[in-house]
Amino acid sequence: MSRLHAPDDEDKPFIARWNVLVRVLLLDPSVKAVARSAIDFADFDDGSSCHPSNKRIERETGLSDRTVRTAWQVLRGLGMAERVAYGSPHRRLADEYQLVIPDNWQSLPIYGPHVQDFHCLYCEKQFTPQGNCTVKVDGGSEVVSFRVQLMAFCPPPRAKKGRDEPYCLDMWNDSQAEQGQPRWGQLGGKVWAGFRRARGDDW
Repeated sequence: MSRLHAPDDEDKPFIARWNVLVRVLLLDPSVKAVARSAIDFADFDDGSSCHPSNKRIERETGLSDRTVRTAWQVLRGLGMAERVAYGSPHRRLADEYQLVIPDNWQSLPIYGPHVQDFHCLYCEKQFTPQGNCTVKVDGGSEVVSFRVQLMAFCPPPRAKKGRDEPYCLDMWNDSQAEQGQPRWGQLGGKVWAGFRRARGDDW
């Protein structure tokens, strides 16, 4: 199975490294769509001079204005887009961005270099992780958070009439409690170690 080059491989042009990072990110599809669209408006060599209007990205991605704005917030919060100049709506000038491969890219929720399925931490079955993110503004900065359990355990079962199917996260929590170990919600930042075990494919 072929291995992707690393997003920080300086031997590759910026556009190739950016596209690899966007490809492996486990984020909401809307954020990935805006990130892929953004590179078409930036300098391919270094990611500079990126200033598409939100309206242009709306047309090209089919997303709503609010969704595009939220995606930019996520990209800023992840350190992938640095706003270098504010636009002026009445002069029809869009914000200008510098697209960036952040130094901490390996700590983001990403696939491994072979883009393989993950293995559930409880039942060990293979599954496709669910990319997700939530962004909020705190003190003028965007803070991005993730539901890591959706990337470390089998997806929650769908409700079926008259029958409740077990959820691997619940069973993992029960197992932890029986052993006197912390439940998932008590692990704090250590959940990322579980994420990496589920991925099993490190850069």
